[in-house]
Amino acid sequence: MVGHAQAQQSLLISLIFEGVFERLPSLKVVMIEAGLAWGAALAWRMDKHWAKLKAETPHLKMLPSEYVRRNVWFTTQPIEEPEPRDHLADAIEWLGWDRVLFATDYPHWDYDNPARALPLRMTETQRRGVFLENAKAVYGIA
Repeated sequence: MVGHAQAQQSLLISLIFEGVFERLPSLKVVMIEAGLAWGAALAWRMDKHWAKLKAETPHLKMLPSEYVRRNVWFTTQPIEEPEPRDHLADAIEWLGWDRVLFATDYPHWDYDNPARALPLRMTETQRRGVFLENAKAVYGIA
């Protein structure tokens, strides 16, 4: 379980720097079962290093973080639970509330009950997005 986030970080780095999202701009990737708070920090790190190494990736037309924001979604299970909780909201804010999909992981032992998951201050629009609308948009459900 601990390694899921690291494996997905490696995958995301590869997808971006190998130019998959540049060649397939409408490709949608949902990162499942690895939390999401790492997404912002990884994007910042990729941007920093890409700024110095652009010559090695001339096929990239945007900052790595822009590919994350355009092509990648994250699920909530298992979500990080920092104290104070506002730190999690900050990470989601950077990724974009429209990039977060609720996931229960039911019937696994550590599943998240939708009634108690995400004890964050959210607007009704954010809550509806995370629990319903974002998934409908990603998967093309009317």
